[in-house]
Amino acid sequence: MKVFVADSSLEAYQYLRREGGLETQQARLLGSMRAGRDYSLQELVAITGIQINAVAGRVNELKAARRLEQAPVRRCTITGRSIHPVQLPARQGDLFGEWC
Repeated sequence: MKVFVADSSLEAYQYLRREGGLETQQARLLGSMRAGRDYSLQELVAITGIQINAVAGRVNELKAARRLEQAPVRRCTITGRSIHPVQLPARQGDLFGEWC
């Protein structure tokens, strides 16, 4: 039995895109994140309740749009594996501290 996973995944992606679900998921991810902290994909799953495959896709989109950036490698608090977490980019004022 052959399953057309790529086709069904593409259809699901197109549906989410048409219905605004991608932007909703992106907003949910960004709204759950705090400045100055980094997150693994599994940590984002735990915080938002969005499935890992959707989190991975939205994180890649947000990185491409420069709304997220990669943080230094560390261990995931959930899996214990070495990961490349993501974080919100520093704002201009954050670079100078509170004295600005």
